[in-house]
Amino acid sequence: MFYRKVIAASLSGSIFAILFGLFVPYPNSPTSNLIWQYISSVLISIPVYLMYSFPFILIYGGITSLLSEIISRRMTKNQKAEFVVLGALHLAFGSVFFLIFNPYAGTLSLAAAFLFFVTDRYLQNKRASYRLTQALMSLEIPIGVWILFMGLVYLQSMLTGF
Repeated sequence: MFYRKVIAASLSGSIFAILFGLFVPYPNSPTSNLIWQYISSVLISIPVYLMYSFPFILIYGGITSLLSEIISRRMTKNQKAEFVVLGALHLAFGSVFFLIFNPYAGTLSLAAAFLFFVTDRYLQNKRASYRLTQALMSLEIPIGVWILFMGLVYLQSMLTGF
């Protein structure tokens, strides 16, 4: 179960950074064309968002997801009820950031918690047994995403001269 959580964190953390970068790009590009400004902002924001969000998703999300699964298994015996309780616990742990920081951070943490929950349920429904090597290899996903987008930022800076 722990290895599945690491894999789920690797997948959901990378997807979260990409989606967040697409919907909330960092507004810093000086180009005059609007579409190129958007693309430039997205390319720059995804590695930054990944660098800051992935450790929280891996550590906090993994621990709270593991805790949520243990609690939901002990509370319920019905599989449908366990799914509902597990989803509610994921969202409850994700909403903690509403209280600690601000509503914007809370909304982001809820989105990350929901994405983690969906990814983890998908991996669990595959009914595969995950091993340590698979969990460690899954950590290559966010590293690869970071390298890919940093390479694209570098290429963009070489082509545009910025």
